[in-house]
Amino acid sequence: IRPPNESDIVNANQYVAQMLAASLGLKFADAGRRILLYTKQEHPSKQLYAFFRGLFPLQELTGTMTALQLAKRNLLGLEMPLWKLLLPAVVIHGMANFRGKKPIYRWGSATPWAEMQLPAFHVPDSSSLPKLLTKGFAKIMWFIIITRVIGYCVKNYYMVNRQAVKRTTTFAGRPASFSAKLTTSEALKKK
Repeated sequence: IRPPNESDIVNANQYVAQMLAASLGLKFADAGRRILLYTKQEHPSKQLYAFFRGLFPLQELTGTMTALQLAKRNLLGLEMPLWKLLLPAVVIHGMANFRGKKPIYRWGSATPWAEMQLPAFHVPDSSSLPKLLTKGFAKIMWFIIITRVIGYCVKNYYMVNRQAVKRTTTFAGRPASFSAKLTTSEALKKK
């Protein structure tokens, strides 16, 4: 709790840091639980799969997207309904679940490599060329989506921080002017 004479926080760092901490905690708990489930004899590379599952940045990206939306609402004073705040992260998480990454409530996994869309290292793959091309196309498209989400997070992080500083310095005491500038910039983006 800040004393009354201390200035407002004018950046999104606290939102991103708190949401990343929550996302990483959830990811750590889920990864630990899944490692303990890969105990069958036919799971010879469980450490490798657990490591690769930990590299997949889904939890962090969706947490960052939600944190940036919260920062827009709280720091910039934008009116934003809850569904608009959560929808981008829910869509990305849903796409990952449909792609094969099992949701957290799904306890067991007979094939841990299927979650990460990795080939099973101990099972030979005898797919035909069209099937390999289809798999490759899906993986490239998913890579493009993840790359665009990372770009969205970086761009919005800097934009929210820049606009929050402007709100507390250039437009201090003039909330109507700041709202008009935000509305104008949004209208210009759409054209």
